[in-house]
Amino acid sequence: MATAQSGSITTVSTLADLYKKTNTDVQAALKRVTEEYNWLDEYPDEMIEASGNEMRLVLDVNLAYGGAFIPDGGYEDVGATAAPTHGTLSISQFNKRFFYTGLAKALDTRARAASIQRQTQYQSIKAIEILANKIGVSSYGFSTGTVSVVEATGSSGTTHTSLAIKNAFGSTTVAGGTTAQDTYLSNLFRVGEGIAFIRSGSLVEFGVITASPGTAGVGTIDLTSNGTMTPTVGDLIVYANVVTDATLTATDQNRWQPGWLDILTSASLHGLATSSAQNWQPGYANTAGGRMSWATQEAMANGLWNKGGVKMNKAIYSQGVRRDIIAGERAAIRWEGSNFDWDADFGTKGFKYMTSQLALPGFFIGWNDQCVGRKYLSDKPDYDAGPGIFSIDKVQDRSAWASAFDFFFMRICNNRAGTGYASALTEQ
Repeated sequence: MATAQSGSITTVSTLADLYKKTNTDVQAALKRVTEEYNWLDEYPDEMIEASGNEMRLVLDVNLAYGGAFIPDGGYEDVGATAAPTHGTLSISQFNKRFFYTGLAKALDTRARAASIQRQTQYQSIKAIEILANKIGVSSYGFSTGTVSVVEATGSSGTTHTSLAIKNAFGSTTVAGGTTAQDTYLSNLFRVGEGIAFIRSGSLVEFGVITASPGTAGVGTIDLTSNGTMTPTVGDLIVYANVVTDATLTATDQNRWQPGWLDILTSASLHGLATSSAQNWQPGYANTAGGRMSWATQEAMANGLWNKGGVKMNKAIYSQGVRRDIIAGERAAIRWEGSNFDWDADFGTKGFKYMTSQLALPGFFIGWNDQCVGRKYLSDKPDYDAGPGIFSIDKVQDRSAWASAFDFFFMRICNNRAGTGYASALTEQ
């Protein structure tokens, strides 16, 4: 006897073509904007008229001298006056472009309902993201534009795996060798970033980052160089992301504004050397290391007041230093009972503490908020400003358009003695 045919259940997947493919909005699954990009607005606007000629920073940096207690009818003071001196300022121009095609333009005009997000809106957001990153990174370096240094000579070729790097921004104060510092070094590079190697002031080769951290972990990078080269110990690594140019002018070398390491450690700042103006140096420097303490902060505040005549009211410290401070403060507190507030925080009245992933590892930087300023020569775009802030140019002979944005600015230290730092601090 034949078995009756059994019924079949029609699943949704069988009839999937009856359904629309749906999407969420574009979700931010990573951090897009650095704290430093927002902090830049907090620096006071420096009172200087920007010029295409020399811009001088006039400084009363030499202490008065002379004066005499004289006898009745005696000779008077020699009448000498300590002269002011000056440094010089320069303008930095950050440029970012993106392209879109004729088809993308047509879809945006006539079929926008099919878009999860406007293509040009997304591209403009990513452009501001990298602007914020570069402002953040350069906030801690030198005007030289150095990002790091090759630690060990690699092999000859075009593929360079696990290239060891050291000395963030070219400074031995963040030399590497600890997990925190090696992680910091690798975080200065992003996949797809264009870089260049400089040796003895000459361009060696260009390359592109393929992994950071590199295959061997933090403190290394992987890259592909444009031509065969041998990365050599001591080579400087700088960003290089412009088109066509194949010379040193295609790199960021000597195009950054002074960052915190420049302000705090350089022998010359804004073109004025401490050898010619001995008071043109930070009001406090402590490289002894150890745990950051209230006594160290107070000593820093005293240094800024005694030398710069200002009250310290702002500080940037690394996240690891902050964690260690909290650990130390908690260990010193006697809690009643078994319960306490996990959100307990510390602070100083009238003082703003700031921290960021890009803050120099092992550093506590203090200053008065009037001692470091900035000058904008163009609008600083909001993160979600959109494509309207970009200028648009037709790409010659191509069905494509280029959108470009330029940000012109200066970062200015007008009272170096009103800044100070402690380094090599304990981190957790």
